[in-house]
Amino acid sequence: MPRHSIKNLRAVHVFDVPLREVSGICLRRGRKRKMSLIAVGDRAATIACLALPPPDMSSLEWDTIDVADFDGTHLSHNGEQIEAVCADGAGRVLLLQESPPRVELVDLEAEKSIAAIELVVDEHHELADSWLHPKGSRGEGAVLLPGGHLLVAKEKKPSALIEFGPRGLLPRGFARGGALGDGVRWSPAKDCRAFMPLATWYPDKKLDETCPDFSDLEIGPDGALYLLSDKSATIARIAPLRPRRGAGIATLTASWRLDYLKGKPEGLAFAPDGRAIVALDKRKRHRNLALLEPAVAVAR
Repeated sequence: MPRHSIKNLRAVHVFDVPLREVSGICLRRGRKRKMSLIAVGDRAATIACLALPPPDMSSLEWDTIDVADFDGTHLSHNGEQIEAVCADGAGRVLLLQESPPRVELVDLEAEKSIAAIELVVDEHHELADSWLHPKGSRGEGAVLLPGGHLLVAKEKKPSALIEFGPRGLLPRGFARGGALGDGVRWSPAKDCRAFMPLATWYPDKKLDETCPDFSDLEIGPDGALYLLSDKSATIARIAPLRPRRGAGIATLTASWRLDYLKGKPEGLAFAPDGRAIVALDKRKRHRNLALLEPAVAVAR
């Protein structure tokens, strides 16, 4: 893979998301293949949706959906630290909670919960001390893998990428172009209520220096895997993750700085043309989403 680096990405549009402390964003294709931008915050179990492309850049119309009112949900109105969101090829949305560590798959149109899965790290795992500690670092970003597996970005102490799935299964890793296709549902094993770590990848020296923490995880329109670090205000491209049991290495291939953003970058998504969209964790619902250029995740 050719190396490519840009010193800084520039915000060309800054928007208001009607959520406090936005923690995750993603693009979603819903019914009739209409695209929307989805945002979540860690203060409440509320999803904000923006139809794309917006009819008027100067006055964006967001819809808000209270997931705590959905049939069968385990979420409460308190939010319970929702840290990330991603969508499958059929438009269903996965919410990642840090505490308690779990994910919930919801159908926005049907207003119901499809599945709720605990992310369990047992006491003998090498990440147990950090994961199980009441104030420990857990999931901050996630992407859906084929076969019903889940790749999670663990924030810090230590930072890591963890593939979760049903106990005993082989890991899939991540190959470039390994995202779920259009119309493809993410389908965990029926009645599976707990995922275990199947593989773990730790950052190489360069990635660790560039991204001292992992704040979000996303697959770009070029099919590559990208990380966001809020501590260093950086987007990083990651080499494919080889499927293997136990521990492996996550390798940096390119990075871009976000020095000019005013706020803590917590959520990452990509426009179809490869430009990064970054959500900012702010207490106010004002100027907390930025569209950046030049394009980063350009399909080849």
